[in-house]
Amino acid sequence: MEFNEVINKRRTSREWSDQEVDFETIKRILAAGMKAPTWDHYRNWQFIVLHTKEEKEKAFAYAKYIADKFDTGRYENRKLNLAQEMYAYAMPRQYTMLVNCPYVIVPLFKCSRLNGEWVSKLNPLTSAWCVAENMMLAVINEGLGYSLRIPLNKEHDIVLEKLGVPKGWMTPCFIGVGHPKEEERILEQYDSSPEGHIHMGGWRRK
Repeated sequence: MEFNEVINKRRTSREWSDQEVDFETIKRILAAGMKAPTWDHYRNWQFIVLHTKEEKEKAFAYAKYIADKFDTGRYENRKLNLAQEMYAYAMPRQYTMLVNCPYVIVPLFKCSRLNGEWVSKLNPLTSAWCVAENMMLAVINEGLGYSLRIPLNKEHDIVLEKLGVPKGWMTPCFIGVGHPKEEERILEQYDSSPEGHIHMGGWRRK
């Protein structure tokens, strides 16, 4: 697949077919993640791969709690902007989009706690997001789809504890990988053109 085609096809999927994914494909996706730029040059990332339903249900019980609490009625019978429409569609699926796909990848980076005092202190997290980005693009290149969940508040620690991750490691996200349902709803997106977002030579008032 051409690079621009990969970029243009990239989107989050939340509904899955029953088709399995070959584990060799997962290893190619992880290899793409390992080629990301790294702030410490060690590429000291680790990956937990969940495959069985029991593993995923155990890990993402908190996501189920959040999804079950979501009040879909608040968004019914009213005009929604694009962001609200996406939110109303995505929130009830935050658990099923992970549990129902063949694999979930949990990338891990070495860090005891985040320190946002200076941007440079977020280097471990930034590098981990480069890993995630590489993997998501690799998923699309393989003709598959991905779901992406950023752990909400204490969910981060809950999931890592359930997975037996030792202290001193963190994760930026959970990435589900599978074959999207052909009939999955595709939501309209905001314009992604860079026009109107470019400031030549410095910030310019609109």
